Amino acid sequence: TFYHLTFVLDKSWHVLGLGYNPNVDSTEIERAAVIHYNGNMKPWLDIAIPKYRHYWTKYVKYDHIFLQLCNISE
Repeated sequence: TFYHLTFVLDKSWHVLGLGYNPNVDSTEIERAAVIHYNGNMKPWLDIAIPKYRHYWTKYVKYDHIFLQLCNISE
């Protein structure tokens, strides 16, 4: 149903690798529309890549009930 109705986005729109690659360029991250923590090192886990964690934590609402139920804390 979407044949010929989709377009390839420039890679700057979606930066990948923040959950596994410690070498993602910070300039690319700052310019991105979406950053993706694909990989095992999610920003809410102890194994997260520390230099990427703040991109997630600045938007987290720790008082949200679902985060509290998952024991995610600051």
